Amino acid sequence: MGIITEEHRNLIEEVGLCYVASATTDGAPNVSPKGSIAVLDEDHLVFAEIMSPHTRDNLQQNPQVAVFVCKPEKFQGFQFKGTAELTSEGVVFDMLTQTIKDQKLPVPPPKHAVTIRVESVRALGES
Repeated sequence: MGIITEEHRNLIEEVGLCYVASATTDGAPNVSPKGSIAVLDEDHLVFAEIMSPHTRDNLQQNPQVAVFVCKPEKFQGFQFKGTAELTSEGVVFDMLTQTIKDQKLPVPPPKHAVTIRVESVRALGES
């Protein structure tokens, strides 16, 4: 069994929005919202990099990332930490591109798919 549970998957599908924290190699932080977050499998999250040059540049320098998904009105959420990989072709990239096209979102096509190998998960309020 992987690290991403059905509870995590359900929240991600319900909320549909996350905040991705990345940093340069010298530690300068960046946080960016992502409306394309999805569970790829029990160990991986994925989102489309569309208009986030700071996130992209940071992940190319330093692949360590944190992703936060929450329902603040219920004080329910999770932080996922892991290692990101950017790709601009292949099955995952094609899947994200098609999903965004199917949803008729008013955004340009993705530049990259960002796949995150989740290494830890912490619930909102846990230390």
